[in-house]
Amino acid sequence: MIHFEAIRLDREGRIEEAALLYEEALLAGERTLELFLNLAILYWQATDFGFSTHHRLGPGFVATAGKRFPSLLREAGRAYPGSTEVRFWQKYIPWADLGEYFAPEDCRKLLLEDPSVLVPVVYLFNEREGREYREKAVELLQRCWEDGTTRSRYVASVIGGVVTRIEWADARGKGS
Repeated sequence: MIHFEAIRLDREGRIEEAALLYEEALLAGERTLELFLNLAILYWQATDFGFSTHHRLGPGFVATAGKRFPSLLREAGRAYPGSTEVRFWQKYIPWADLGEYFAPEDCRKLLLEDPSVLVPVVYLFNEREGREYREKAVELLQRCWEDGTTRSRYVASVIGGVVTRIEWADARGKGS
């Protein structure tokens, strides 16, 4: 299957090649939730200046990525209307990029709807009272390290950053 090769390229950091194969897989009818989300988040990350510079992404690719990730999230929502992870990313990205309102209660509801989908912890663990989600964050971090795609690396980087801030605050005696 094409998307397995796309995942391999994604894990290797060969972003443009991975995106091409993810797109090819979609066209071939491999419309899995994983494929939609991997490609959408890969494209979203490609719009980040640091990410695109690090991976030497061409301006045409970055422009396409900026147009494509919102439509992929909409497609994923239509194909998987019950997916808590799709709904999470549809709210999280506008919050992360534009500061749109995203209530912690909404994340908590998503987490309760499907406790096997831990990605809402990314947002909750980043909240001031997020220490209560530490165990779930560690579990999610482990899953992300095992997966290694751009989507997982993003999640791992957010969780890792929060852990570092908490440990730093604790070391300075200012933990909450």
